[in-house]
Amino acid sequence: MNEQEIRRKELLRQTRKLYDERQEIPAVHPRYSGAYNSLYGRREDEQTTGGSFRLRALIAVLCAACYIYIDENQINIADINSISITEEIERELISPEW
Repeated sequence: MNEQEIRRKELLRQTRKLYDERQEIPAVHPRYSGAYNSLYGRREDEQTTGGSFRLRALIAVLCAACYIYIDENQINIADINSISITEEIERELISPEW
């Protein structure tokens, strides 16, 4: 970028800030936030929040590992075993109770 482009972008940002009635960024889907921020800029006080994908993936892996451990060792916990877990999952998917 040359000096003129930088100056134009800065003037555009200042003008938008001056005449913007809404000081908040509208709801933007996370998938499109990069494009939105490249067009309109990011507020200085705005903090990016991380997603919860890693936490949800970790919980899913732990649940799968526990299920496999219970299934391989034929463990009953509170009268629940891997067969009853599988039956409950299938029952919910086949005939949901509304």
